[in-house]
Amino acid sequence: MLTAYIRSGDAATNKLVKKLVNLRAELPADAVWIDLNDPTDQERNWVKDQYTQELQFIEELGEIEASSRYYRDETGLHINLYFLSQENGYVRNVNVAFTINHGRLFTLRTDELPEIRTFFSHCAKDASAYPTPASMLLGLVGTRLGMMADVFEKLQADLDVASGGIFRSESRAHSAALEALARIEDINGKARLGLMENKRAYSNLSRNVDIKVDAETMNELLRDVESLMNFSDFLAERTQFLLEAAIGMINIAHNKRLNEFTVLSVLLMPPTRIASIYGMHFKHMPELSWPWGYPMAIGLMLTVALGPILFLRRKGWL
Repeated sequence: MLTAYIRSGDAATNKLVKKLVNLRAELPADAVWIDLNDPTDQERNWVKDQYTQELQFIEELGEIEASSRYYRDETGLHINLYFLSQENGYVRNVNVAFTINHGRLFTLRTDELPEIRTFFSHCAKDASAYPTPASMLLGLVGTRLGMMADVFEKLQADLDVASGGIFRSESRAHSAALEALARIEDINGKARLGLMENKRAYSNLSRNVDIKVDAETMNELLRDVESLMNFSDFLAERTQFLLEAAIGMINIAHNKRLNEFTVLSVLLMPPTRIASIYGMHFKHMPELSWPWGYPMAIGLMLTVALGPILFLRRKGWL
């Protein structure tokens, strides 16, 4: 899908207008932002013909080398960032390529991202705060940071629930707590990877003197990234603590069950021995002819079972 964004209004109160492009002739010459979501080869050629802009290939977006994610060449300044995508309970990082060239911002991605919609809805009312392609890039990143902060807040709330499941619930809730902790750590790790990408990208962006970047905006975003990374560290440490606590509680519950079975076997051993003796049916067993032989055997079994109970209680093992 190919989307073009143009400015409308004067310099003081301009707005972004969205235009879906279905034909080569519909590409506006005055577009300030071209967004390509899983484009076809035909759409890539349209952009190349209209704006003389070579785009990266989707396969190249997954490269992890710094030289492949932040570089400048004859086709402009290129910065690849991770955006966190959550869909149907599955969380993953989506690569988004940003290119600044010829006074335009080009974005290339493979998934629908709420950050794009949120940023556009803001610019549709007033885009005066984003007069340059670099400022629009920073605006998109700022929107992403705000959504990541919401993700971290949700993870913190989930950790509180998991903590209650570990320390205040029955052992049957521990497995659910472990599953929740694994999910939280997975999301936190992927979000942190995106924050690390941001720090490296900002240094690359600030070194390009021909790209107009507002220093105050950049510093504010860097402070936000630092604060989110610190919070991510806190979440990772707390998740690790709760994970160890959950495993410890599971081991305690497991040992308790084993102890119960051990005590039960000890209690049943003496009565079982008596029952096995009187179940031999030897010919010369005088107790077999006693009228009170059966009650005597039952009473003897209860008596020998009571002794271990009293002993274990005295030791504090029951």
